[in-house]
Amino acid sequence: MTASIQLRRRLRPRLRVRALALALLAACAAPALAAAPADAAKISPEVTLKLIDLLVAKGVLTRGQADDLIAEASASAAARPAATAAAQPAYQTAPGAVVVPYVPEVVRQQIKDELRAEVVQQAKSEGWATPNALPEWTQRISVYGDLRARAEDVLNDGENYREFPNFAALNSGSGYDVADPVANPVPYVNTTKNRGRMRLRARLGVHAQIADWVEADLRLATGSDRSPVSTNQTLGAGGNLSKYSLWLDRAYVRLKPTSWLSADIGRTPNPFWTSELLFDNDLNFDGVAVKTQFAHDPDFKTFVNVGAFPVFNTDFDFGSTQKIDKESSRDKWLYGAQAGLDWNFADAMSLKLGLGYFLFDKLNGQFSSACLAPTAKDVCDTDLSRPQFQQFGNTMFAIRNIVPAQGAPNGPQLQYFGYASEFGVANLHAALEIARFDPVKIVLEADVVKNTKYDAGRIRALGPLNNFKPTLDPADTTAIFDGGDMGYYVNLLVGQPKIEKAWDWNASIGYKRLESDAVPDAFTDSDFHLGGTNARGFIVGGSLGLARNTWLGLRWLSANEVTGQPYSVDVIQLDLNTQF
Repeated sequence: MTASIQLRRRLRPRLRVRALALALLAACAAPALAAAPADAAKISPEVTLKLIDLLVAKGVLTRGQADDLIAEASASAAARPAATAAAQPAYQTAPGAVVVPYVPEVVRQQIKDELRAEVVQQAKSEGWATPNALPEWTQRISVYGDLRARAEDVLNDGENYREFPNFAALNSGSGYDVADPVANPVPYVNTTKNRGRMRLRARLGVHAQIADWVEADLRLATGSDRSPVSTNQTLGAGGNLSKYSLWLDRAYVRLKPTSWLSADIGRTPNPFWTSELLFDNDLNFDGVAVKTQFAHDPDFKTFVNVGAFPVFNTDFDFGSTQKIDKESSRDKWLYGAQAGLDWNFADAMSLKLGLGYFLFDKLNGQFSSACLAPTAKDVCDTDLSRPQFQQFGNTMFAIRNIVPAQGAPNGPQLQYFGYASEFGVANLHAALEIARFDPVKIVLEADVVKNTKYDAGRIRALGPLNNFKPTLDPADTTAIFDGGDMGYYVNLLVGQPKIEKAWDWNASIGYKRLESDAVPDAFTDSDFHLGGTNARGFIVGGSLGLARNTWLGLRWLSANEVTGQPYSVDVIQLDLNTQF
């Protein structure tokens, strides 16, 4: 069947309806036909009005269109010269037929335009206007992505303390030999030398609408390593212009059986409304997230989000492939729940509020039973309680209860380190937006976290290795633990929160304070204080649109330690961003 035949078949019902509308509307000129012969068909004004009302009720015309056409037809009939009316020939019609002596030009043009628009729309939606077009399934696939080029300077204070242990490096190896620190030096964090680097972030995703209520999403991203909080690739890091890795950044199925309920399964975007005080913007979640949103009226909505996410799953053969007796699992999970509202409480003013609780189950380190650990092959029963990824700031302690080997009391004693605190984080997040100066907006954001699982007495009993209060007396070697469980962030932004076109702009200033054990240092902001906790300071920045979805960004992040030895660092970032 050709496209033209299909078109005719699809148009016939619509043409019949339109023709009937023409006939009935033209009957509005009936008063002008009084001079026609008695045997000519006539329709009284009362009948005409009833027919028009019927067309309005059936949705063929709107009430306003009907009123306009009646007025126009009546005016045209009244203005027509009597001689013209008398000279009209008498039309012999069959019983019940309607004579249409005059159809206003505006009516004919309107009907033609509406019919053309409806046909084109139906042809596009059903795909029969272009028989050689791409298959239907391609219309359900979309590609998206973004690219960011960054120039970054890291400016360390030369007076910073130099001996911060790099616990991430200690835990990634085969263990640190505490019996011989001279032969096995402690790796330290660079806190005194400046660094400059160029960085790249590229992300490419595919979104598929599988069915009306089923979606799938897949995204790849760059990254120098497996870090969950950064997809930055440092240019030149591999040497000799070598290529870079791509990582699976997201992969999830979204089920949306109703307009107010959805569930994401797989590696999903952050389902909670949070700031970087708790979760870095680049962080994605493994597991299951369920989101609900209820629109009580156009100006007031509420939402509830919950999720369960495996942070670490025990290796199937742990503790060792050489051991007959395996160790019990110690899986680490994040359970989260958040409720909130989105309220347009006044003209061009809105408030968004979220209250959440996030339980990090078994994320803390655990002191092992007595064990021998003289070689890299030795495994203690709590080795997996050490963090598989961490940044900086949380209080650490030694997790292996090492027993020296018989006959070799000074032999190797390989040690691992774990978080001293447990984590159950309560979070209150709020944002007030004022849009009375459109297109310029004012957004005031505030975020507060508190670790309800924090227990300073328990941490002291474990023997913490960092976050001690400094003393003014160099002769005083007493170490006093001085950790904390609170954090807050406030930020003021003026301009367009999202840059979409040339000359869009925004400027912001914020202050952040995050104590040592307020949140897990692994998942918080990776830029402020070079990542982690035990930091306080200002963040100043701004953005300027260069073209559609292309903008320059500049930020200055100035941070100091909250407690412990001095550690001050400024980070300056100049970004060129584009997205599609």
